[in-house]
Amino acid sequence: MNSARAHLILSIVLIGVLCEPVLADEPSIAIEVFTDSMNPVANGADGITVYHIDRIDRLQQELSKDLPANPEAAKQTALHRFQRMDNKLSHELENAANGLVQAMQYGIDRYPAMVFDGKAVVYGITDVRAATERYRQWQAGEARP
Repeated sequence: MNSARAHLILSIVLIGVLCEPVLADEPSIAIEVFTDSMNPVANGADGITVYHIDRIDRLQQELSKDLPANPEAAKQTALHRFQRMDNKLSHELENAANGLVQAMQYGIDRYPAMVFDGKAVVYGITDVRAATERYRQWQAGEARP
C-alpha cells in the first residue's frame, strides 16, 4: 500500500471517529422561537426557526414616521416608501406574518415562546440552550415546560 492511500484511509478513519459523537448525539429537535425586537434570541443554533412577530408593527411605524399633514400627500409618501421596500425587508415581513399564523395555530398567546417539535411550549425564555434543557427535563418527566 502506498503512503498516499494509507494517509487517505487514516484520514477517513479519523474523521469517522471524530464525527461519531456528533452523529450519536440525541435526535434533533424542531425548535420555533416566537419573539420580538425587545427580546433577542440567545444561544441560537442552525436549524431553528425564529419569528420576529413585531416586525409588521415596526414597519407601520417606519412608514408613518414624519408623514405630511395632508392626507393625500401622506398616502403618496407612505406608498412611495412601501414601494422602495427591498428583499430583506420583504423577507422580514413574510417571517412576521408566518410567525403570527403559526402562533395562532399553536395557540400561543404571548411571547417570547419556544415550541419544541410542535407539541410543547416554553414561555418567557429566549435562551435556546436553557429552553431546550427545560424541554428535555419535561420529556424525562422531571419538570413541566
